[in-house]
Amino acid sequence: MSPPTQSMIEMLPYDILETIIQKLAEDSEDKRINNKALSVASLTCRAFLHHCRTHLFSSIKTIKRRFYIPERNDYDPHALIQNPSLAAYCQTLVLHLDPRLETGDMAEALLQLKKIHSFDLCGHSSRGWNTFSPRMQQAFIHLFGLPSLTKVVISLAGMPGLPVILLSSCRNLVDLSLTDPSTALTSASWFADLGPPPRLISLKLWGLGPAMTSLLDIRRSETVPIIDISHIRSLLVDFDEDGHKTLERILLLARRLESLNCEVFPPATFSNLARMLDLGSLTTLRSMRLIFWVLNEMQDPFSGLIEELEEMSQQKNTGLQELVLELNVGCDAKCRFIDQEWKKLDDVLGNPSAFPCLFSLTFHITVLRNLEELEAEEQVKKFEEMRMTQLTRLSSRENREFHFEFLVGTGI
Repeated sequence: MSPPTQSMIEMLPYDILETIIQKLAEDSEDKRINNKALSVASLTCRAFLHHCRTHLFSSIKTIKRRFYIPERNDYDPHALIQNPSLAAYCQTLVLHLDPRLETGDMAEALLQLKKIHSFDLCGHSSRGWNTFSPRMQQAFIHLFGLPSLTKVVISLAGMPGLPVILLSSCRNLVDLSLTDPSTALTSASWFADLGPPPRLISLKLWGLGPAMTSLLDIRRSETVPIIDISHIRSLLVDFDEDGHKTLERILLLARRLESLNCEVFPPATFSNLARMLDLGSLTTLRSMRLIFWVLNEMQDPFSGLIEELEEMSQQKNTGLQELVLELNVGCDAKCRFIDQEWKKLDDVLGNPSAFPCLFSLTFHITVLRNLEELEAEEQVKKFEEMRMTQLTRLSSRENREFHFEFLVGTGI
């Protein structure tokens, strides 16, 4: 009996195999179709198995009692326990907290994961961190401590009492997103021998408030912080009146910002934004997106932004290249229209000597209405009138390589 021979597929060069599998993974916009094709291909021959699994098991998401690959099939947690080799392919983990998931099986499955790059912890665990079993706590400590972990997304409201010092064990973390920090900022006495704190490049904070200041103040020792934000390039925040001082603290520490995405909710305003940036990132800032809301006719429609932009424009070495302004008129609210306010915005941003590097300006207005369509149309027409009569200098800068768009949207 002659020995088995390799199939023609198995004799193909490695780069050809990679190309074939890559084409299957990207063949359709519907990932379910792509994953079905990959599943079939993985059964074709042994040579295809590893390459297909690289795509099929790169992302795992839990919901209720099951792990599942997004937009594909459901997998029970036992799948990783019974076949530990699958854990080697997983790079993205989205973990929905649920009391039914707090089991020994779940802990064992999480401990199998060794190469997670992105970890998203969401959902709600009403019992909190201290009620988890020691094995489950160990699983979380294991995940946060993985050398491969570079991105973490946490809804802190989902896990009351989460030891914030866990973030300090993510030694290669560069991208951090936190929501509702006021519900889960506690310290812990362990991890005393950790190395340098993670040096973040991107930071996203939803629900900015005093609790976030506490996070910045927490130290592992007298001089070592939990996280190092002095090198962040990209910052996204939203805040109300309680979060203004925290924003000032963050901008004071972050002196190399290149991108700022900031949303302010009344009665908070953009007051002192120019001074905050001047202390650090005004010379390095390249892109800025500022979102503000109008909730009544008495309110400054620009939330104090015009004065801040004017002060920024007078600073030397401003390198701002892209500016996006988003004005949102709240449901059934009316925006005030004073010619001088709109004209002042035109004078500041339409001045050729202001922001000399600025080449792209987008002004997006969204009107949210529940009233009669006619009333909504009248307000939209008023915005259009302001653009035509008061923003003349901005419009005329198009022929000087100044890109300007004025977008008006309506919604419910």
